[in-house]
Parts: sequence; structure tokens; C-alpha cells
Amino acid sequence: VQGGDYVNGSGGNSEAFDGGKFSDENYAVQHLKRGTIGMANDGRGGPHSNGSQFYITFAPAPWMDQQYVAFGCLIEGMSVLDDIENVETYNERPKRPLNIHDCGLLKNAL
Repeated sequence: VQGGDYVNGSGGNSEAFDGGKFSDENYAVQHLKRGTIGMANDGRGGPHSNGSQFYITFAPAPWMDQQYVAFGCLIEGMSVLDDIENVETYNERPKRPLNIHDCGLLKNAL
């Protein structure tokens, strides 16, 4: 599942909050399991073209290693991922809007 196109909501735009792109950090986290979370680069610009879009994998995706930067994995809420995966799709896109509300932003986490 991929999201984060805050510019036009279609998945076709990705820019950092400063309006540009940012570099890949590293490829230390591999895509070994369901629930891997990472940054989606623009696919056309290759490396160092990350913007605002992110993904969460439904299954292991080792083919993504060394191409996309994973930075963690889902540690709770797997049932929500199950619910998202079960939404009917057309051309790999959900047939109905999927929105995240009240995501539980951590305040003073540092």
C-alpha cells in the first residue's frame, strides 16, 4: 500500500515539505516481512528522489532492497493492514477512498 501524495492525492506527485526531494539514507533495513515501512522514490529519478510518499508492504519484497529505503516495520495494527488489503481494487487502486484518521501522533516522543 502506498500513500502520501499530499499535493494532488493521485499518487502521481511526491515532494518533500520543502518542495524538493531528499537523498536515500541507507539500505540497512531489508524488505523481509509483511508490514515493512519505507519511502517511495519517484521511480523515474532513481536513487535520491524521495519525496512525501511512503509504503507498507503486504508481503516480503526482497526485490525492493537496494532500490527503496525501508526504515522500519509495523509493530502493532496488523489488523488495519489486513483491512486495507481486503478492500476491492481496480487496476491496483482501491475502489473506495482509504483515509487515515486519528493516527495517534506521538507528542514529545524524543
